[in-house]
Amino acid sequence: MKNWEVSNIENAKYIGTLEIEGGKYFEVLETNERLIFGGACNAGFLESGYIMRDDCESLDEALQELHADLETFYRDGREFVSRVVCNERM
Repeated sequence: MKNWEVSNIENAKYIGTLEIEGGKYFEVLETNERLIFGGACNAGFLESGYIMRDDCESLDEALQELHADLETFYRDGREFVSRVVCNERM
């Protein structure tokens, strides 16, 4: 897993809410190269992490990968995810 770094969300598009097993949910934003997930609060968007999009990968495919990796992260642990890059808040 790569080290986490904050994403530029200046031109990001809001995709919606992604819910995973256990009742956890994340707001998802899309940029050209990544899907960014986190939560919204009165201070704005708090980024928890992101997944880099592969070349020619559709939005649906990237969302499926993000969903699968987040479920694995919470079920099995950080060391078992393949594409999610997250910060210490996770």
